[in-house]
Amino acid sequence: MEAKTVDVSRGIVWFTGGWRIFMKNPGLWVVLGIIMLAIAVVLSIIPILGVLALSLIMPVLTAGLLYAAREADEGRALDVLHLFQGFRERDKLTPLLSLGGIVLAGFVLSVAVAFLVGGVSMVTFMMGANPEMMRGAAAGMLVALLAGLAVQLVVVLALVYAVPLVMFHGVPAGQAMGSSLRANLRNVLPLLVFGVIYLFIAVLATLPLLLGWLVLLPVSAGTLYRSYKDLYEPA
Repeated sequence: MEAKTVDVSRGIVWFTGGWRIFMKNPGLWVVLGIIMLAIAVVLSIIPILGVLALSLIMPVLTAGLLYAAREADEGRALDVLHLFQGFRERDKLTPLLSLGGIVLAGFVLSVAVAFLVGGVSMVTFMMGANPEMMRGAAAGMLVALLAGLAVQLVVVLALVYAVPLVMFHGVPAGQAMGSSLRANLRNVLPLLVFGVIYLFIAVLATLPLLLGWLVLLPVSAGTLYRSYKDLYEPA
């Protein structure tokens, strides 16, 4: 499947659409967000294996939130079990877990790229050489950080619409990632508008001890679903 190219104003429409989906049942949406955050926190505190498991299942849980968003958007009742819909649909589980494996591989690759680009600068900085060399090392470490972030950005762009394509259309993981990456490249401007709005709201959500994320997380699921629907499904 290939995405359409949409008008720049759609970046605003996606967020307002996600908010409307949230407001159809805000209480249950907050519960879904709490459950997902609790799973993430519990797995994160388990050394190595917990982090690996979280990376693998995150696309599956995200698919569940998108499934819940579709149910709400089409006027059907929400259910807590919707969060686990990706586990319940066996034909979708393997490709969703494959996407999780790609998330993990992307993280490892970004670290490797950062180390290759800035490894010498890091050693120089740690050795505490003269001020001129230290400034050069700091600049090298900044370039390494940006290189690692660039790798992670590509992975995110390839995954963002891959999850709904797998969940709703059964598209193979590799094809879904390619389509997702092309969709983002074709719609840079509306995504940029959306990104600016989202960044501002995310900062506000973070200030009160991260409590705003109990709302922003489910709203984000609705927003992602609305953008996917706008780009991939008939009007």
